[in-house]
Amino acid sequence: MNDTGEPMDALDARRAQDALAAACAARSAARRAGGRDRPRRYLVGQGLAFAAGFTAFGLADLLPRYGTWLTLAGLACAVGFFALVWIGAHHGGVTRWFSRDGGPRRSTWELWGAPLVTIGVGALAAVPYGVAGWSIAFGLATGAEHLLRAFLPRQGSTA
Repeated sequence: MNDTGEPMDALDARRAQDALAAACAARSAARRAGGRDRPRRYLVGQGLAFAAGFTAFGLADLLPRYGTWLTLAGLACAVGFFALVWIGAHHGGVTRWFSRDGGPRRSTWELWGAPLVTIGVGALAAVPYGVAGWSIAFGLATGAEHLLRAFLPRQGSTA
């Protein structure tokens, strides 16, 4: 059946199957051809934007006199962070979202462990310093994690 509820004839079904096969082939070809590594500047920019944004959010709570400006700066940094994530993800070609398999270049630690450690660092800072401490520690830890990923050799990489 098609989207109007009418039965599809064999020719329409064959065309749909051919279109799906062509899309899958194009995706596979783009993934093979898109073997480019994203430049380090994306990770460095992401780390700095994340650290600055969450630090601004934390300081907005501690310095209410400048709270509005710090919150706006934090939001600008968050937008910059997500823009850099999107640009970096699409730099090398087709990107699958929410994949648990990082392929040959990313270990399980990079995919799951490092983000959980940054959350833990933020939680530890929240005990004595509250939400402001959590925001600052989480932002700085995540920024440091991005910088480490930018400069540590990648698994399966020659450079």
